[in-house]
Amino acid sequence: MQRKFIIYLLAFFVPVILVYGLIEYAAMQLPISTKYVAEYMNEEADAIEVLVLGSSQMKGGINPAFMTSKTLNLAGGNQHHDTDFKILQQLINRFPKLKTVVLETSYSHFELPHNGKHFWKNSVYLKYYGVNNFERPTYFKDELIYLSNPKFISDQMVNYYATKEILYGFNRFGYDTLNYDGLFKDLHYDEAKISEKKVFKINKIPSAKIFETNTELFFKMLAFLEAKNLNVVLCKAPMYKTFLPQRVPEILSRRDSIVAVAKARFDNVSVLSLETDTIHYNVRDYWNQSHLNPTGAKKFTISLDAHIQNID
Repeated sequence: MQRKFIIYLLAFFVPVILVYGLIEYAAMQLPISTKYVAEYMNEEADAIEVLVLGSSQMKGGINPAFMTSKTLNLAGGNQHHDTDFKILQQLINRFPKLKTVVLETSYSHFELPHNGKHFWKNSVYLKYYGVNNFERPTYFKDELIYLSNPKFISDQMVNYYATKEILYGFNRFGYDTLNYDGLFKDLHYDEAKISEKKVFKINKIPSAKIFETNTELFFKMLAFLEAKNLNVVLCKAPMYKTFLPQRVPEILSRRDSIVAVAKARFDNVSVLSLETDTIHYNVRDYWNQSHLNPTGAKKFTISLDAHIQNID
């Protein structure tokens, strides 16, 4: 009886494990930027001089190919300062030549909740960067990419394997040079049609409580970097002209005040502020209202490079 029960269990679980193994393998083959970034990091860790952190605005806005110094862009979608700090603390010793760390200080970055220990991308960071952001010992399943976010990964697999709707052009730095397929391209960069889009993703909910929590950690991160004798560049990336008037004054004022305080308090901190630059950036530089495309990223990266070279 016991032998039959074991056979039944094996007959049930072995196919399930095999099927999941195939799904996980397929998920691992997806062309995600993190995989390419990790390969570049592992190859060039000893030579990295500039480290970029932040959300998708920094991920899509800075292409290391246009930097003079060897630059690693570890920014990612929906990535906030708490995740930046965890990544920084765990990886910094891998970069003996590191001189400069670039941090995001975009419009509402201080009034969005931190990612926390349950952020689904923690599995991605663990798998590819070897970084544990779970705030606990890790287990085998923590490195399983598909289980980290089944719906999102499933959608990505359908796009990649079935419909093949998305083209990718990752360079050796993990930057997607073909990342143009967004709202502005869909509207054929027609400024009139873009202006008609009154509703788009922008945080309009002020939160003094979230701001207080976020700024406390932000200053801890700046103190950490000061103790490491590293230069810090606080970035306000360019935003399209229709984004600017929709910013909430309360959120904007608090952000600007904290950036000013940081610059005054820390001698190693400088600011690159291009958020309101509507002269050097035009509609064809944007993916949507708050994100640059590769053309705009080239401009922004060159400006960042010049800023850093001026510091050095």
